[in-house]
Amino acid sequence: MNAKFALELYLSKDTTLISRHIALLKAVDETKSITKAAQKIGISYKNCWDSLNLINNASKKPLISRAQGSKKNSGSELTDYAKSLIRSYDIISRVGDSFLEQILKADDISDENLIALERIGIKLSARNQLNAVISEISRGAVDSIITLTLSGGQKLDAQITIESEKNLELRPGKEVLLIFKAPSVKILKGENLGERSGVKCKISDVKIGIKNAQICLDTAGHQNIIAIISRKSANELNLGVGDEVMACIEPDDIIIGV
Repeated sequence: MNAKFALELYLSKDTTLISRHIALLKAVDETKSITKAAQKIGISYKNCWDSLNLINNASKKPLISRAQGSKKNSGSELTDYAKSLIRSYDIISRVGDSFLEQILKADDISDENLIALERIGIKLSARNQLNAVISEISRGAVDSIITLTLSGGQKLDAQITIESEKNLELRPGKEVLLIFKAPSVKILKGENLGERSGVKCKISDVKIGIKNAQICLDTAGHQNIIAIISRKSANELNLGVGDEVMACIEPDDIIIGV
């Protein structure tokens, strides 16, 4: 039996991002020109423009912007949000291809295989799932410290066992998924944030409950981090939308997925 993993990311109710759109976006990123991107892919300029215009209009954030320079010669380039979508698409596609490869090693699709397929739809309770790239690995006697770079260039450290590092085949340059729960995020606010280790963010939303508060944080790379802290802490920090804060996560609270 043969099978092919075909991923669709929904940009809106009626518009999806598929492999040919990803190829177009990558071509624009490489050439900085819609005309040259069309030539690289081998389609007409109109076809390229129509496709890019469709997904750009359907996206919640712009995918393409005018590059720096004069209006006449500035060309086009991808936004950080578009680059984040591409990374997400590529990671999910690789996971899907790897999963299908393992399933199809069997001579037939057994009940056990079908159960495995069903489990791929399990959702995680962890609110925070961020794309990152491994920039450095430092091994100790038992554990490894994995230094990870987020899309905005900021870094986080994750601590896992050396055995897990080897099983996941981690290496510098590899794209991974960072998973951590909202209550594990600590928020710092004050004048000396530049001296602390963590991710600099800007608060985009604050919801105060009876006991706890939910704080939505935007990173420099347009990724979101959700923090759950006590109502008392939120009031003491006087948190509000637009405030610049630091999101701190202990290295052993971060799970790495590939």
